[in-house]
Amino acid sequence: MSAASSRRGGKLAKSTETSQRGAATRDAILETAIDCFARSGYEGTSMAAVARSAGVAQPLMHYYFTSKDDLWRAAIGKAFSEMLVQQEMNHELKELDPVSALQVLIRRHISFLARHPNVAPLLASETQFATDRVHWLTDTFIAPLENHLAKLIKLGQQEGRIRDDLPLPFVTRFIVGSASMFFTTGALMERMYDIDTADPDAVENYTKVAIDLTLRGLLTAEQR
Repeated sequence: MSAASSRRGGKLAKSTETSQRGAATRDAILETAIDCFARSGYEGTSMAAVARSAGVAQPLMHYYFTSKDDLWRAAIGKAFSEMLVQQEMNHELKELDPVSALQVLIRRHISFLARHPNVAPLLASETQFATDRVHWLTDTFIAPLENHLAKLIKLGQQEGRIRDDLPLPFVTRFIVGSASMFFTTGALMERMYDIDTADPDAVENYTKVAIDLTLRGLLTAEQR
């Protein structure tokens, strides 16, 4: 190998290492930002606070993110990236009947929230007011999930298995909202019932209850 080739190889390896280190730093900042936004909300979180919590210099924050809004959207995108992957897998549900597919979607969503415990509190704090951020969050992540739930419910109604006397927007919001509720009331659950919402057994029990109560309310009398 020539000296020139060796130098080029060394520069490439160094560039790759620097790029990987930069990506790791950015990911660490985003993880910290998700936690900060979940605990303090958008208005209560500053770029400086995230920098301090992440242990990085504030100028580095502006190297990766142009503004707090840019940081928020990137943090939300990272937090919800797994949900997008799950939505891309929804074609697999075509092999199932609507009721079974509903059960899978509910279980998937609760499992997602359990793996990402900051997502539900973040949703609760952000969706109280109509803002551009909420519009983007809804259109990008929440609406696709609820639209798919609505589609399955309509199919079940056409088959005569699901009641058709309940307004769909309320049904889909109830399903998604009840999944989130478990993870936004952790302190209450622990105080009142000594239940840790991060405990896998507790999550599994709640999942079974959510599916059972939802389906008992949705299914026609003949299907119960």
